[in-house]
Amino acid sequence: MTHADPNEDPRRRRTRQDVMAAFFSLVLSQRYHEIRVGDVLARAGVSRSTFYEHFRNKDDLLSASLEGPFQILASLVTGQAELSRVQGILEHFWQNRALARSLFQGAALRIVRRTLVEHMEAALGREQRARLRIPARLAAHSLADAVFSPITAWLSGEAKCSAHELALALQLSIAASAHALQAAPAPLSDTGALS
Repeated sequence: MTHADPNEDPRRRRTRQDVMAAFFSLVLSQRYHEIRVGDVLARAGVSRSTFYEHFRNKDDLLSASLEGPFQILASLVTGQAELSRVQGILEHFWQNRALARSLFQGAALRIVRRTLVEHMEAALGREQRARLRIPARLAAHSLADAVFSPITAWLSGEAKCSAHELALALQLSIAASAHALQAAPAPLSDTGALS
């Protein structure tokens, strides 16, 4: 879920939460590509204009609904991720794996993946200590795949481990991958200045 703005009008926040809750309930019973904005409006009991005050379209609604969990996963890039929070996200995905599997495949996959890549790229942008060997967008794709692939395989039952074991593996592997993507510092010239 998205983080609440403490200055936001409580009615506006409640409306946004109602729209997101309606969307989630629909995702549990329908495939993403079958859900229409009108279905969300009817379930949430809001008007079309109210919906568009909060979201550009259904894809934007899906992306916003993943903001909180994906920010936590993106924090793996900076080494700032708390293992317990990553584990908590994985446990949440596991407890809601029918929903997660429906969102991590088919038409929704493009939006889900793009959202994770954007969060990874933002995390790389905050990590100003090192230059990257490749453009940040490419690095973000690489890191997003390194997070997303094992999670989706785990949720589909391809292999079993605890959420704690997976969280620890992601923490260690993403840190190592992020480090490997960093460019080596420029060598010093004979005069001691950077060349």
